Amino acid sequence: MTKEKEVKKPVAKKTATKPATKKTAATKSPAKKTIASKPVAKKQPAKKVEEVKVEEVKVVETTEVTNVSSAKTTKSKTKKKKKEKLKLNFWKMTYMWLPMWNMMRKAKKISKKNLKSPGYFSEEYCYNFVKKAAKRILYVSDITVKCEGIENWLDRGVILAPNHQSNFDPVALVALNNFYLQQPLAFIAKKELWEDKKFGRFVRLMDCIPLDRKNPRSALEAFKEGKQLVVDFRRSLAIFPEGTRSHSQQVGEFQPAALKVAQMANAPVVPVTIINSYQVFSKDRPKHIEIKVVFGKPIMPLKHISLKTEDLTKNTRKVIIENMEKWVDKEILLDHKTINKINLKNREDFQKAGNSKPKKSKEKKKLKDIFKVVD
Repeated sequence: MTKEKEVKKPVAKKTATKPATKKTAATKSPAKKTIASKPVAKKQPAKKVEEVKVEEVKVVETTEVTNVSSAKTTKSKTKKKKKEKLKLNFWKMTYMWLPMWNMMRKAKKISKKNLKSPGYFSEEYCYNFVKKAAKRILYVSDITVKCEGIENWLDRGVILAPNHQSNFDPVALVALNNFYLQQPLAFIAKKELWEDKKFGRFVRLMDCIPLDRKNPRSALEAFKEGKQLVVDFRRSLAIFPEGTRSHSQQVGEFQPAALKVAQMANAPVVPVTIINSYQVFSKDRPKHIEIKVVFGKPIMPLKHISLKTEDLTKNTRKVIIENMEKWVDKEILLDHKTINKINLKNREDFQKAGNSKPKKSKEKKKLKDIFKVVD
């Protein structure tokens, strides 16, 4: 009996353990499923949220990278614009390097002395010096400035409204400024030119007004100073209504309040079209460049006082575009050299000639005239 009991006990244990395990498994399995299902339901959305957050962070990082890359591209563009250099003729610079260096040194000296003691050098001396510098730059860089309608540049306080193709536009206008025919030039220019080492020397020698393009209040102050120059000192004030350079032959849009000075000063507006000046700093620069400057008919103050400033700028832009289409392919006779030779004595002959070079009447001599005996 003892043996049977001992034998049955382990059997009973085995049989007892098996249903117990099944019951426990059967009873615990739904509990496990319920317990396991709850955290799974909670963890899945948590994972999704984490993934969304990671994606959002990645998007932000990409936007920051794009902003940094755009900032780098803008910096590179500004550097390229600053690196624009004037190409000079090598053979001419071999014997002109010393006078060109002396010119730059002298301009720095004059500007410094006038800052310390204003009026040390007279205005006439400074203007003549700037004009000589412009002629030398044109000669060394193989550029000629040709002009049409110079008689429309009146000998009084005038506002010139040219299109802006490159930084060489003021040099072309200064080269055409004949003090016998017109009043000396003044400019409303951007403030950054005063900080430039090369252009800042020459800007301080003329009646130039700085303009901060970011502050609108500086425009009002510049217009007030421009009014004084036109009315009191009878300067011919040059304003670029585009505000920036186009770097092409196309005429950009004009700022609506750019010609407010004309109405403030009650002065005529002369629309000026500048052609081919963008080629000076272009990569595919030709060896010799002909810059054409066409002066349109002046818009007198009696016509533009009743107009709005926006309408006045639109009218000037139309005239500039018309002259651009007319004179792009045509030849112009007058150079900056011939214009500077005209004095007040032969001014009437020049006007009668119809904007052409004054030609001397030369009669051809025949062989018979050589053997004639004068009694």
